[in-house]
Amino acid sequence: MVKRLGRMRWVLMAGLVVGRGMAQGTDTAAAVEATRVKMTALRDEFVKATVEAGFSCAIAPPKVVVEDVPSYGNYDPPTNTVQTAGWELMSDRERGLFYQLAGTGATEAAARAEFETDAHRWIFVHELGHWWQACRGVPHDGRHYAKEYGANRIATAYWRERDRAIVAHMRGAFEMVLAHSPNPVPAGQDVEAYFDANYERLGPSPAYPWFQSRMSMKVFEEKPEPALVEALGETRP
Repeated sequence: MVKRLGRMRWVLMAGLVVGRGMAQGTDTAAAVEATRVKMTALRDEFVKATVEAGFSCAIAPPKVVVEDVPSYGNYDPPTNTVQTAGWELMSDRERGLFYQLAGTGATEAAARAEFETDAHRWIFVHELGHWWQACRGVPHDGRHYAKEYGANRIATAYWRERDRAIVAHMRGAFEMVLAHSPNPVPAGQDVEAYFDANYERLGPSPAYPWFQSRMSMKVFEEKPEPALVEALGETRP
């Protein structure tokens, strides 16, 4: 998901209408800073993993900004910045998605735990995958499906090597989206070609989560499972 092409609704936002309210409180600034420090540490872990895999990047590690980003995560190539959401900065409506995903009667702690997995682990590393694509010189052309698939592939390989429970958790979320969302691709049309041709229109629509979920499930089904070194090395201009 790249800001140049518009902020996209991410995979778990089917049917969600985003609000723009901001949670208030005297501890908000401190909490946001704590989140920035935590996410910067994860960024550094990811960068270290690319180095340990034998790669280098001429682009500096991206700056991490915590804000109320409707897509919960975004990589902006011109500023080399990864935006990530802060729980304290989200509206009640934005937080409501994670209460739904956590299940009936979920506590705030359960909803926040869901948010941490979905946004601060999966989506954040997916966006770092777009930074890696910039490192490898992937151009800003019309290969939108390939770039999104590649970022999902990197996120999958990364978390399989560090915490496979996160991949299992996200599989359940993606399966839910596919089970409750109609296939938006017209009969007889190729999924990838349709996504590429309609990317700008699909981004802000309820159809976008279906594509992201389908991509991720395809990645999960790859055999043999690609190692992170393979996912990083197979990123090509």
